[in-house]
Amino acid sequence: MPRRSKPARETYHHGDLRNALVTAAVELVEGSSPEELTLREVSRRVGVNHRAAYRHFKDKTALLAAVAEDGYRALLDAMDQALAKAPRTNAEERLMALAVAYVSFAIDQPARYRIMFGRRLNEDGRFPTLEELVGRAYAVLAGELRAGQVSRQFHLTPVRELVFGFWSLTHGFASLAIVRRLKVKRSLLDAWTRTVFAPFVHGLAR
Repeated sequence: MPRRSKPARETYHHGDLRNALVTAAVELVEGSSPEELTLREVSRRVGVNHRAAYRHFKDKTALLAAVAEDGYRALLDAMDQALAKAPRTNAEERLMALAVAYVSFAIDQPARYRIMFGRRLNEDGRFPTLEELVGRAYAVLAGELRAGQVSRQFHLTPVRELVFGFWSLTHGFASLAIVRRLKVKRSLLDAWTRTVFAPFVHGLAR
């Protein structure tokens, strides 16, 4: 009598299924785009029935939000490490250190970066943790710009405008490098970033 095939697993005893799903989502986005991602595909990658994935994430947007949250935590850590090594009293060098940290993160984590800075995931307010992490990243940059103004090293341009200017420049440069519109060797990336950002950073000086 032929053996009956086993039914698809409804559950999966995984040590940390949530993080496994997040990791799989990043890996899949590396070869496609966040818009093409599906929970079924991510579940298949991990080796579980898609019903198991829905126990952790209500939908694809929730999964992408989890990826973005982890990404912002990593970016914040990179920014903190960069500032810890920068001179405390040199506002220009501290801003340059943030630019290098941001671009390096984007180049080293392109899939996660595309999810973080792709379509806004918190339009309906479902992910307050993500919004809080985005706010913290904004606050780090705004704080350094404001400190440069207080120490009279930077012009008194509205900080909000400076943040958006910095963000636009870093995002544009990183995005062009990721898709190889700007062909920069990884070993030369930090130096190139400094060259690109020099006019912006020096332009802030009083």
